This record gives sequence, C-alpha cells and structure tokens, in this order.
Amino acid sequence: MTKHYIIMSSSYSDGRRIAFDITDESLLNTQAINGIISNIRSDCDDDVPLSTHFIETKDPSWESVVTYDPFFEGVECIQTLSEFSKKIKKDRVLSGLDVANYIASKIPCTHLSLQKLVYLAYADYLCSRSERLFEDNIYAFQYGPVVDSIFAEYKGTGDEYIDHVDDRAVSSASIKQMPAKSRILFAKNGFDKLQSIDKTIEKYGKYSASKLVDITHRAGSPWSIAGGSKAYHQVISDDMIKKGHSVECDKE
Repeated sequence: MTKHYIIMSSSYSDGRRIAFDITDESLLNTQAINGIISNIRSDCDDDVPLSTHFIETKDPSWESVVTYDPFFEGVECIQTLSEFSKKIKKDRVLSGLDVANYIASKIPCTHLSLQKLVYLAYADYLCSRSERLFEDNIYAFQYGPVVDSIFAEYKGTGDEYIDHVDDRAVSSASIKQMPAKSRILFAKNGFDKLQSIDKTIEKYGKYSASKLVDITHRAGSPWSIAGGSKAYHQVISDDMIKKGHSVECDKE
C-alpha cells in the first residue's frame, strides 16, 4: 500500500482543481509536510486557499487515487512543488475583467456603466488601502476612465445590458468560465477586495451610466487631471487617483 498526502488548490486560468501528491515516505512526517505547506504559503501568500487529504492506495500512481475516491476526478496532479506554486500565483492577481465580471453578475450594467463602476471600485480600494485592486492600467478616454480588457470583452454590447448566467464570468480566449465571486476571493487579500467592491456597488450601483460619467468627469477628478475629454489612451496613474478621487466621493 502507498500513503498519499495530497495538497489541493485551484487554477482558475486552467479552469480546474490542482493537486500536489506527496508519496515519498521520507516526506510523510509532520515536519516535512509543514515545511512544504510553509513554502507554498511563502510563494503564494499566507491567505492562499489550500486543502489537504490523506489516503492510502495500492500504488503511487495518481490514477490509483482517482480510482480510490471519485472526489479527485478531473483534478490535475502537478509533478513539482515549484510548478504547483506557479499555477496558484498566476491567479492570485486580479484583472480588471475579473472585477467587471463580478460587478456585472451582481447588478444590471451596460458597457459604459461597467467601465465606470470598475474604475470607482479600483479608486475606492486604492485610496482606502494604498494597494492596487487589479493589475490593468486605467486610461482616460473621451467618456471617462477605461480598462482595455473590459473594452475588448464588452465593446460589442453597445447600450445593451450585459447578460450573466448563474453568476459565472463570460468565457473568452484568456479567461475560463468560473464563479465570479470565487475568482475574487481566491486573489491575494480576496476577502478585503470583495468587501470593498461590494461597498462600491452599494454606493454607485444605483446610478445610470450618464450619472456615473458625470461623477468621473468632475473638475479635479483623476480623469480630468489626465487630460479630460482631450485625452486619448492617457494612463490615469495611481498618484492621480489618490490626488483626485475625493472629488468623486464627496458629492454623490
């Protein structure tokens, strides 16, 4: 019989659960396993979601694990610890589209209103925690702040409301289908980010697209600092947001 100590997490980019299977008897002790888990958390941050499982099968193969318990069907067994951590780390960082998918799963949005809500969610989080909510740059266009990945995904929707089914993100070439809320929670500091996004939705989600444009177009706003209506694809920097976001907040 072979003992398996299995550490599991998720790869949202690949759209599947992943596992690191420890069968080496020299590593099947508390000190060694704690060291492995510590290394994963060191690479992927302390709040990385992990689960652990211990089973015994007839041989060291992953196939024997799946045969023993159907719970492991569809799980990708990663061969090295470094590759396991690498797959997790890739999904610990959010994109603007991740945030957009979550917001659009919560409330009716057009492309224009969604761009503004994602920007306001980013600005709220940045100004309250001095950290970026997602990695995309935000640009100043004629009608306000724009995130390129959201534009690429939803540009064909025009003034129509964006449809979401079963709280899942739309599929695209770069983003697999996934529960939008779970995607946020899996990111670094995911719970704090989710709470902050929900507060932004509560503050601004009731407004029409034109009202949101009015808010982001106020004199002294980050959009206006970046060039306003004369700007085209000008980055709205974090410093601009920290300087001007209060203008968008104090007159809602």
